Amino acid sequence: MVEYNWENIFHRRIGWLAIAMLLFLRIPFTIAITYMFPSDRYTGPAIYHVGTYLLTAFLIWWERNDLAIVHLETLTLVIIVLLKPIQTLVLKSLRIETPLTFPHPVGLLLWVIAIGLVITLWISGYRPPKVEMKTWNWLAFGLFIGIGLSALENYNVFQADAMVNSPSPVSLSSIAASTGTAFLYQLGFASVSEEPLFRGFLWGYLRRSGWKEGWIWLAQAAVFMSAHLYFRDALPFEFWVVVPLAGLILGFLAWRSRSIAPGMMAHAAYNAGAYLILLRFLDSFQ
Repeated sequence: MVEYNWENIFHRRIGWLAIAMLLFLRIPFTIAITYMFPSDRYTGPAIYHVGTYLLTAFLIWWERNDLAIVHLETLTLVIIVLLKPIQTLVLKSLRIETPLTFPHPVGLLLWVIAIGLVITLWISGYRPPKVEMKTWNWLAFGLFIGIGLSALENYNVFQADAMVNSPSPVSLSSIAASTGTAFLYQLGFASVSEEPLFRGFLWGYLRRSGWKEGWIWLAQAAVFMSAHLYFRDALPFEFWVVVPLAGLILGFLAWRSRSIAPGMMAHAAYNAGAYLILLRFLDSFQ
């Protein structure tokens, strides 16, 4: 007679349910609000970010006894706890009014979730382990990869545009200020919302289910690609080339480092590069 560990089965089922809800918010929900409500740029994204952060916090607490399996360690937790609420302050500093901008009530929910996560982890007895030197090295490597890819894309765009328009150059101070702010914002906006899901919880739970990590690496990249379906028509090159390549690179960083922190740095650095392109073209019209 086969004996089942019903406690483990229950634990995994609840975890899978939370992951399914995260996937729902990231794929069908986000795609639906993009295509069906294009004029509403704030309500749908606010629901997505608060809901995603709440589920992420729950899964961190749920897996607090084995966070290594989902590629979460101390540096990752610090980024998740701090950068999502800081996103609301960045919006405030940029004078962008959305439901997430500090001190709007919806934005304050992100602070409540972050503080609640810290308190519940402490009460449960969780104590973050010391950060190992190799994690810092991987963090720097992830940042380097993100900056390199971003610089390459910006160089190609700038070169092509200069051949046609030859507009005035953007000052280095403007570039530094805009990309620094954009990087800080993207850590909370994209990295905290996506890396724990695709390269953390989904990867760890598939690994527990007996999947070989090579297949997990490919699967998470495919799911990551499907989460950017709204790029297909407007940005076909990004959808068919950039996004799947990013999924593989970010997955490789998580696989080899056993932490999603390097991928979070790379993700934010690459996304921040888009602001360079935007700044370049805005400057050309002045």
